[in-house]
Parts: sequence; structure tokens; C-alpha cells
Amino acid sequence: MSDHSIDIKRQFFNSLKRGTGEAYLILQDNPNIDFSDIIIRGAITNYAYDQQSEGSRAVYIYQFIKKVKQKDKIIKAVLSKLQVEKKDYWSLDQMCDLTVFFSKEGYTEAKTALYNRFEKNAVEGYEFCGKGQLMEIDGINGILKVAEIVGRKILEENDSEDSYLIDTFQKKHKDLSVYAELAKASKKNKFIKAYHKSILENKWTFSNHRKFTKFSYELVKEKIESNKLRVISVGRANDLSIEDVEKLANELLAEKSKQKQELYLRFFSKRKFPFDYHPILKIASGKNPAKTRLIEFSVNSLKYFSGKDIRELALKKLKAEKNPFKYLDLLMSNYKKGDNKLLNEIANRSDNYDFIHSIGFGYLDIYEVNKTKNCREALETIYKKMNCGLCRKNIVKLLFDNNVLADTIRQEIKFDSNEDVRKLYKLTDKNGR
Repeated sequence: MSDHSIDIKRQFFNSLKRGTGEAYLILQDNPNIDFSDIIIRGAITNYAYDQQSEGSRAVYIYQFIKKVKQKDKIIKAVLSKLQVEKKDYWSLDQMCDLTVFFSKEGYTEAKTALYNRFEKNAVEGYEFCGKGQLMEIDGINGILKVAEIVGRKILEENDSEDSYLIDTFQKKHKDLSVYAELAKASKKNKFIKAYHKSILENKWTFSNHRKFTKFSYELVKEKIESNKLRVISVGRANDLSIEDVEKLANELLAEKSKQKQELYLRFFSKRKFPFDYHPILKIASGKNPAKTRLIEFSVNSLKYFSGKDIRELALKKLKAEKNPFKYLDLLMSNYKKGDNKLLNEIANRSDNYDFIHSIGFGYLDIYEVNKTKNCREALETIYKKMNCGLCRKNIVKLLFDNNVLADTIRQEIKFDSNEDVRKLYKLTDKNGR
């Protein structure tokens, strides 16, 4: 194999792991290079940074499989791996999704492989997978197999199952009487009977309306005292009156416990501190106490303030810390022309996915409030190193909004692993950019 082919394959694999459309364009431009082994790796492993949030990349991977000469080889390898993989749930889920594509294209061995793996869900040591995919491939028969295996688990482990998957399937297939078929099969199979009973007792609601408890001073205070204030949105923080916010601010200033200071600052990272920022700056300038995220939330609370001393701390920490992700938000209200060079230098300190993901949030925060074409270099550097499709969507959107989206990236996003990124291609095309 030539050095050129090796370099092209390395570039292809780098893009595939990140989930960018560059890999598809490389494949398209190099029809004589065999990428099948790399595609197999991408098919049997979910390389997404946050697999649970991003989900399966089966659609992304399948576009490669359809395009290459070694299609049968790849499908055989994926189905073989599916049947023996025990623990890697998110990769299993992706392989199960791929079996649906294979089955719909006429590969009958896909259904057989999925049934074989599904039977192993009842074996100790095997991660449970494939429920929705088996239903999609084999309809009522698939549902009855799911009911049998899950029902056995319900009886043997005193478990339960809600009706989400069955109700979702029923909505898509109105010509079938799913509950009637389950009721009929329940008369002859105790496991299906247990499954049927469980989904009737645990009905899933498709309502998008969730009732939120209006936040109040009393509720925030209660959560702080019980050490339960973890996540709070800007909207919930804004429920409080000015008077209540000032009361919390005075309590923060009087608080001696570092753990409780952190909880107060979690609130003030979502609602601007109503007094002078210097007490918070003092915390942000110090050392982080053990078992707290005090520095992180003090910095988050300073993002609303502009000050020479805040900027000085930002520059000091961004230059001195190898990974200064905790301090990036100090620049949100203190960004100046030329800071893009420092941000790009930081992004080039490492190619590690964790490093890039950690600083990516801060870069997005900074450039969301500081609209400038100078964002291009730093954001492109992050884009080319990041394997998080969710964050990539925001990066592409910022580049587009600032009129600096490179045409090379615009062509790639059409084939991205993230559906929302792919949708941005249509947006950019429609606007003629």
C-alpha cells in the first residue's frame, strides 16, 4: 500500500470517529481504496463522545456501506460481531439499527442474527438490546419474541416494563392490533402474559407537557440546605423576585462552608449576582477546595460582569493552565479583539477528545455573546478535532451566523453523523452561502 493510501485511510478514520462528513467525501473521491476494515470498525463501535445523548450513528455508517464494493463483507462482519458482543450497549444498539437497514435491503441473515442475539438477552452477562429493532424487522412476531424474553425477566427478577415501545409501534402500524395479539398469546405463554400485564399497568404518556414547580426563595434555600441544588435553568432562576435574589446574595456573602458557597454560586451562574462582583472574583482567584466545583461556578457567576480585573484573571489563567476550561467564561463579558489568537492557541494544545470537548463549551459561550468573524479560526480548530455531534451543530451554526462558514465544511455537513448538522446544510444552501 502506498504512503498516499495510508494517509488517506488515516484521514478517513479520523473523520469517521468524529462523525464528520469529510469521510464520505474522501470515500467518494477515492473509489479504488479499500476502506472496508475501517467502516467495519465504525459500524461495530459507536465513537460518539456522549453516546447516550447522541444516540446511534447507524444512518451515518450505512451511507458508507451502501457505497463500497465490499458491502457483503462488511455486513457479514457486523452481523457476526452483533451475535457475540456482550457488554457494549451503545455499540450493540448501533449494530441492531444497522440490521434493520440490512433486513430492509433483503439480507435475510440480518433477521436471523438479530434473533440469535436477542435470545442471549436472557443469558447472564449479556447486555439487553434490540427490542425496538426486532419489532421493526419482524412485526407481530418480533413483538411476541420481545414480550417472551422481557416477560421472563419480569417474572424471574421482579422487574417491570412500560408501554412506550408497544405504543410507539402501534402508532406507526395502525392496521395491526398489537394489544389484541398480546392478549391472545398471553393465554398460552406465561412470560408474554407477564409482559402484557406489566405494560397495561405501566402506561406511557406521550404528553409533551411537564408541570414545573415554580421556583421560590424557599425552594432554593431548601435545596441548598439539603445539598440537592444541582441543576437549575435560567428560566427557573428568573422565577425569583429581586428581593429574594438579594436575600440569597447576602447569605452567600455570610456563608463559611465551601460546599454551600458552591450551591449558592450554582444559582448565581444562572441569575446575575445583584451586588459588587469582587467577593466572587476573590473566590475565582483562589484554589479550588477539595471535593467542590467552587472555582467553576464562581467563574460561571462572573460571566455577567465586565471588569479589568476579571479580564486580567482570565488572561493569566488561560495562559498558565494547560487546560483552562474552567476560566473561559471570564471572557464572555470581557472579550477583546485579538483574543481569538489565544483561543486558537489553546485549542491547538491537545487533540484529546476530552480536552476539546471541555473547552468547546466555553468557546461557544464566548462567541454566542461576542459576534465576530474572528471566531473562524478557533471554531474551525475545534470542529476538526471534536467527536461530539451535538456540539458540532452549535459550532457550524455560529460559523454560519458570522458569515465565515467555509465551503469545505458546508459540503461536509450534508453527510454528518448528526441529523441536526445535516439539516444545517439545507439552511445554508437555501440562503445561498
